[in-house]
Amino acid sequence: MCAGDDVLAPNTKRVPFGARPRLTDILGENGPLIDDLPCVNASRTQWLALVEDERVATIGFTCEPCRSMTVTLLVADRQVDGWRIYFQIAGQEPII
Repeated sequence: MCAGDDVLAPNTKRVPFGARPRLTDILGENGPLIDDLPCVNASRTQWLALVEDERVATIGFTCEPCRSMTVTLLVADRQVDGWRIYFQIAGQEPII
């Protein structure tokens, strides 16, 4: 994940799992992503999660007044076969 102001920053994060993780292990509301999704002040950001080229989930994320995340799987929960999950911004709305 990167924004225009940090495109050259290291944006890869490795998260070790003891076995092949399920989508919900990686993308769950209390999973490893909540501390790493970029915050946009006074906004709720919508993300798409992709494994290889397949859209597997949408994620709504905000960091104000506290970090919160809602995940909607677009496919059945399953073990992840790919080694990488990509995130693409899908929209942003202000929090009033």
